[in-house]
Amino acid sequence: MNLADIKRLFNYTEWANDLAMDAAARLPDENLRRDVGISHGSIFGTLVHMAGAEWIWLERWHGHSPSKTEAWSLWSTEACADLSGLKEHWRSVIDRRAQFVSSIDEERLAADFHYKLLNGDESSMPLIDQMQHVVNHATMHRGQIVGMIRQCGIDPPATDLLFYLRREISPK
Repeated sequence: MNLADIKRLFNYTEWANDLAMDAAARLPDENLRRDVGISHGSIFGTLVHMAGAEWIWLERWHGHSPSKTEAWSLWSTEACADLSGLKEHWRSVIDRRAQFVSSIDEERLAADFHYKLLNGDESSMPLIDQMQHVVNHATMHRGQIVGMIRQCGIDPPATDLLFYLRREISPK
Protein backbone atom coordinates (compact mmCIF):
# COMPACT_ATOMS: atom_id res chain seq x y z
CA MET A 1 0.00 0.00 0.00
CA ASN A 2 1.36 3.39 -0.97
CA LEU A 3 0.26 7.01 -1.29
CA ALA A 4 -1.34 6.45 -4.70
CA ASP A 5 -3.37 3.56 -3.23
CA ILE A 6 -4.53 5.70 -0.30
CA LYS A 7 -5.60 8.51 -2.64
CA ARG A 8 -7.54 6.00 -4.73
CA LEU A 9 -9.23 4.53 -1.65
CA PHE A 10 -10.27 7.99 -0.44
CA ASN A 11 -11.62 8.80 -3.92
CA TYR A 12 -13.61 5.57 -3.79
CA THR A 13 -14.88 6.38 -0.31
CA GLU A 14 -16.06 9.83 -1.36
CA TRP A 15 -17.76 8.41 -4.46
CA ALA A 16 -19.54 5.71 -2.46
CA ASN A 17 -20.47 8.10 0.36
CA ASP A 18 -22.00 10.45 -2.20
CA LEU A 19 -24.11 7.58 -3.57
CA ALA A 20 -25.32 6.76 -0.04
CA MET A 21 -26.08 10.43 0.68
CA ASP A 22 -27.98 10.81 -2.60
CA ALA A 23 -30.04 7.71 -1.85
CA ALA A 24 -30.73 8.96 1.67
CA ALA A 25 -31.87 12.31 0.29
CA ARG A 26 -34.62 10.55 -1.66
CA LEU A 27 -36.15 9.14 1.53
CA PRO A 28 -38.92 10.81 3.51
CA ASP A 29 -37.62 12.23 6.78
CA GLU A 30 -39.44 9.59 8.84
CA ASN A 31 -37.49 6.83 7.04
CA LEU A 32 -34.24 8.76 7.21
CA ARG A 33 -34.51 9.13 10.98
CA ARG A 34 -36.34 5.90 11.86
CA ASP A 35 -34.43 3.94 14.49
CA VAL A 36 -33.98 0.46 13.10
CA GLY A 37 -31.91 -0.77 16.02
CA ILE A 38 -28.56 -1.16 14.27
CA SER A 39 -25.43 0.91 14.03
CA HIS A 40 -26.24 4.47 15.07
CA GLY A 41 -29.98 3.99 15.10
CA SER A 42 -31.02 5.47 11.80
CA ILE A 43 -29.69 6.18 8.35
CA PHE A 44 -29.19 9.81 9.33
CA GLY A 45 -27.52 8.88 12.62
CA THR A 46 -25.14 6.53 10.83
CA LEU A 47 -24.24 9.15 8.20
CA VAL A 48 -23.54 11.69 10.95
CA HIS A 49 -21.36 9.13 12.74
CA MET A 50 -19.41 8.42 9.55
CA ALA A 51 -18.72 12.09 8.91
CA GLY A 52 -17.79 12.66 12.55
CA ALA A 53 -15.35 9.75 12.54
CA GLU A 54 -13.65 11.11 9.43
CA TRP A 55 -13.38 14.50 11.13
CA ILE A 56 -11.89 12.97 14.30
CA TRP A 57 -9.16 11.20 12.34
CA LEU A 58 -8.41 14.28 10.26
CA GLU A 59 -8.12 16.38 13.41
CA ARG A 60 -5.67 13.83 14.82
CA TRP A 61 -3.59 14.01 11.63
CA HIS A 62 -3.42 17.77 12.14
CA GLY A 63 -2.13 17.31 15.70
CA HIS A 64 -5.40 17.83 17.59
CA SER A 65 -7.05 14.84 19.21
CA PRO A 66 -10.63 15.83 20.02
CA SER A 67 -12.41 14.66 23.14
CA LYS A 68 -15.66 12.73 22.98
CA THR A 69 -17.50 15.85 24.20
CA GLU A 70 -15.96 18.01 21.49
CA ALA A 71 -16.77 15.47 18.77
CA TRP A 72 -20.35 15.07 19.99
CA SER A 73 -20.89 18.84 20.06
CA LEU A 74 -20.10 19.01 16.33
CA TRP A 75 -21.13 15.59 15.05
CA SER A 76 -24.42 14.48 16.55
CA THR A 77 -27.90 14.33 15.09
CA GLU A 78 -28.68 17.34 17.27
CA ALA A 79 -25.71 19.32 15.92
CA CYS A 80 -26.43 18.37 12.28
CA ALA A 81 -30.01 19.32 11.65
CA ASP A 82 -30.51 17.87 8.17
CA LEU A 83 -28.81 16.13 5.25
CA SER A 84 -27.92 19.31 3.39
CA GLY A 85 -26.21 20.75 6.48
CA LEU A 86 -24.43 17.45 7.09
CA LYS A 87 -23.29 17.28 3.47
CA GLU A 88 -21.88 20.81 3.64
CA HIS A 89 -20.11 20.14 6.94
CA TRP A 90 -18.75 16.82 5.63
CA ARG A 91 -17.53 18.48 2.41
CA SER A 92 -15.19 20.69 4.45
CA VAL A 93 -13.71 17.54 6.04
CA ILE A 94 -13.22 15.97 2.60
CA ASP A 95 -11.55 19.11 1.23
CA ARG A 96 -9.22 19.43 4.24
CA ARG A 97 -8.36 15.72 4.01
CA ALA A 98 -7.48 16.07 0.31
CA GLN A 99 -5.15 18.94 1.19
CA PHE A 100 -3.56 16.87 3.95
CA VAL A 101 -3.07 13.81 1.77
CA SER A 102 -1.53 16.01 -0.93
CA SER A 103 0.99 17.32 1.59
CA ILE A 104 2.39 13.98 2.76
CA ASP A 105 4.99 11.68 1.25
CA GLU A 106 5.63 7.94 1.39
CA GLU A 107 7.94 8.28 4.39
CA ARG A 108 5.37 10.14 6.46
CA LEU A 109 2.66 7.69 5.37
CA ALA A 110 4.69 4.75 6.71
CA ALA A 111 5.75 6.46 9.94
CA ASP A 112 4.10 5.92 13.31
CA PHE A 113 1.62 8.65 14.04
CA HIS A 114 0.72 9.42 17.67
CA TYR A 115 -2.71 10.56 18.78
CA LYS A 116 -5.13 10.37 21.68
CA LEU A 117 -8.27 8.29 21.77
CA LEU A 118 -11.57 10.02 22.53
CA ASN A 119 -11.12 9.12 26.22
CA GLY A 120 -7.68 10.78 26.27
CA ASP A 121 -5.56 7.60 26.26
CA GLU A 122 -2.41 7.74 24.12
CA SER A 123 -2.18 5.60 21.01
CA SER A 124 -0.01 5.21 17.94
CA MET A 125 0.07 3.37 14.64
CA PRO A 126 1.41 4.00 11.16
CA LEU A 127 -0.46 6.77 9.36
CA ILE A 128 -1.21 4.42 6.47
CA ASP A 129 -3.00 2.02 8.85
CA GLN A 130 -5.06 4.88 10.27
CA MET A 131 -6.05 5.93 6.77
CA GLN A 132 -6.99 2.38 5.78
CA HIS A 133 -9.10 2.22 8.92
CA VAL A 134 -11.00 5.38 7.93
CA VAL A 135 -11.83 3.85 4.54
CA ASN A 136 -12.79 0.49 6.07
CA HIS A 137 -14.94 2.18 8.73
CA ALA A 138 -16.88 4.05 6.05
CA THR A 139 -17.33 0.86 4.02
CA MET A 140 -18.74 -1.00 7.00
CA HIS A 141 -21.25 1.72 7.82
CA ARG A 142 -22.26 2.21 4.18
CA GLY A 143 -23.14 -1.47 4.13
CA GLN A 144 -25.41 -0.86 7.10
CA ILE A 145 -26.97 2.14 5.37
CA VAL A 146 -27.59 0.12 2.22
CA GLY A 147 -29.40 -2.46 4.35
CA MET A 148 -31.48 0.23 6.07
CA ILE A 149 -32.40 1.77 2.72
CA ARG A 150 -33.46 -1.66 1.48
CA GLN A 151 -35.68 -2.01 4.60
CA CYS A 152 -37.43 1.18 3.45
CA GLY A 153 -38.43 -0.61 0.25
CA ILE A 154 -36.04 1.29 -2.00
CA ASP A 155 -33.30 -0.18 -4.17
CA PRO A 156 -30.05 1.01 -2.60
CA PRO A 157 -27.04 2.14 -4.59
CA ALA A 158 -24.23 -0.28 -5.39
CA THR A 159 -21.34 1.11 -3.33
CA ASP A 160 -18.89 -1.80 -3.43
CA LEU A 161 -15.32 -1.07 -4.47
CA LEU A 162 -15.82 -3.28 -7.52
CA PHE A 163 -18.41 -0.87 -8.93
CA TYR A 164 -16.04 2.05 -8.43
CA LEU A 165 -13.23 0.17 -10.14
CA ARG A 166 -15.48 -0.74 -13.08
CA ARG A 167 -16.39 2.95 -13.33
CA GLU A 168 -12.69 3.83 -13.52
CA ILE A 169 -12.17 1.34 -16.35
CA SER A 170 -15.18 2.44 -18.39
CA PRO A 171 -16.65 5.71 -17.05
CA LYS A 172 -20.23 6.51 -18.04
